[in-house]
Amino acid sequence: MAACVGTLSLWCVAQDQATTSASTNKGTTLIGCLAGPDVDDHYTLTSMQHRLGVDVIGGDELKTGAGAKVKLTGSWEALPGAEGKKGDAAKRFKATAVSVMEERCTVPSPTTPVSKKKAKDSSK
Repeated sequence: MAACVGTLSLWCVAQDQATTSASTNKGTTLIGCLAGPDVDDHYTLTSMQHRLGVDVIGGDELKTGAGAKVKLTGSWEALPGAEGKKGDAAKRFKATAVSVMEERCTVPSPTTPVSKKKAKDSSK
């Protein structure tokens, strides 16, 4: 009986470790408008969450998504020399996979728009 319980508990532990490593290898996904490349062969992804843009690096597959709405899969990494900076200015996105969602993309404005109701209320 004890041997049976021990074997089952080892099987559960092994299964938990496999699930954890699979989810961490999945990566992060970003969706937005991809612009570039610049002189350093970097791209910028702009979205509603990243209105000022995120620095994106990756392989040649980024060229196929330039000017389009894309879905990027990859990971965040700290920018060299970004000590003391916060938010998107301190990191960049290293894309490992690119999927074009729409051929054309409208870049969101750099500031959050004020709703019509708030604009009307502030004019009083």
